[in-house]
Amino acid sequence: MKKWKIISGLGMLLLGVLFTAAGCQKVYAEEKTSPEILEGVFIDGVDVSGMNKEQAVQAVERHMQEVGGYNIRLLIGDNVVSVPASELGLTWANESVVDKALDFGQSGNIVKQYKARKDLEQEPVRLTLKYGVDEDKTDTVLKEKCVVLDHEPENASMTKSDEGFVIVNEKQGVTLKVKEAKAAVVEYLSSQWRSGLGIVELPAEITEAEHKAAELQTVQDILGSASTDYSSSSANRATNIQRGAELLNGTVVYPGESVSVTELVVPFDEENGYAPAPSYENGEVVDSYGGGICQVSTTLYMSLLRAELEITERHNHSMIVNYVDPSMDAAIAEGYKDLKFVNNLENPIYIEGYTSGGEVGFVVYGKEYRSEGREVTYESETLETIEPEVELTASQDAFGTITQTSSSHTGYKACLWKSVRENGQETKEQVNSSTYNMTPDKYTVGVRTDSSEAESKLRAAIDANDLNQVYEVINTYG
Repeated sequence: MKKWKIISGLGMLLLGVLFTAAGCQKVYAEEKTSPEILEGVFIDGVDVSGMNKEQAVQAVERHMQEVGGYNIRLLIGDNVVSVPASELGLTWANESVVDKALDFGQSGNIVKQYKARKDLEQEPVRLTLKYGVDEDKTDTVLKEKCVVLDHEPENASMTKSDEGFVIVNEKQGVTLKVKEAKAAVVEYLSSQWRSGLGIVELPAEITEAEHKAAELQTVQDILGSASTDYSSSSANRATNIQRGAELLNGTVVYPGESVSVTELVVPFDEENGYAPAPSYENGEVVDSYGGGICQVSTTLYMSLLRAELEITERHNHSMIVNYVDPSMDAAIAEGYKDLKFVNNLENPIYIEGYTSGGEVGFVVYGKEYRSEGREVTYESETLETIEPEVELTASQDAFGTITQTSSSHTGYKACLWKSVRENGQETKEQVNSSTYNMTPDKYTVGVRTDSSEAESKLRAAIDANDLNQVYEVINTYG
């Protein structure tokens, strides 16, 4: 009898469990038909409790908009481009996560549902979004905002102010590897990054600059300097001298580099800051843009000589100039005359050009390489002087009218000597030689008269190129 009671009790308990389970199954079955997500379910930190599928999708999309607003810093060599993640094509790749949220605690067998709900009572369920990337958008950003930053390497440079030298660091050359860069962005956004500021170092071909800022640290000493006076120049000629000095100022020349002075100051036109001023052309003085630029190149030439740099090309003027001694000049003319030199030293040089108070000057800076007791001087020697002649031409002006059309220039042959005194010894070598053309005084003489005899006599004097005889005829028949 007692045994029967125990069996009956177990039966009743089993029946109770079955009825309970049946009741739960009925309840869960009823709830499964509900389109709302259970309380305590999150997707990537977004609380989607009580939402239907459409609402949950909208909530996640709002979250993605927020996440997409974070900037991703793209590092390309020394350059940085900041772009919102959304612009790079960030998206979410697993929309099925919303279905998973809806199913949680509402699908599967009774035990599974029951356990899931009990778990929710203890702590929330956090589902993870999987990020994806629209590669076309990534490609567009890279080409429009990153490839445009590609550049060749730039050597270090320097400027000089009253406070001293300022060195500008070199720049690496950068060429973005677009295919590899796109893969790097996609992998970072889809696998590594979740939110906040992001950083991606993009693959790029880096080319180092040939010359670094450390080389310019050696530029401290004055190697050579020179100045000439242009205070008597016309306003336009002064403008040209000032412009030429400005264009040459700040030139840095590294060891082994060659410099064409003409290339640094052309074109000789109004757009480049030049004005018409007197210059030599085919033995005559004519106005041309850049007239006076040769005083700039001449002054630089003298400073280069004193720095004892290697001059590889130099030309004298066609006629003598008055601002330096013969053979100390250096004429330039676009297309056929240039001043060229090479930095044959072991360290860089810096060229400072200036104009002040009617004086143009140049200073060559570098690292002093000569002994302290070394003395260098340059001396001009005139080898031959060619006195100017007179050139007479008849004109139809009134008899005896004399008009000077061109002033003469004395011709010279000259050379330049370099003397070096060092350690008690002196050496001397010829630097260059120069030939300056003689140009005559040119006059026109009027021969128009009613006297054929007077005209004949005057023409004979003109043909003889004898100005004294011309005056005698004029005095006789005038």
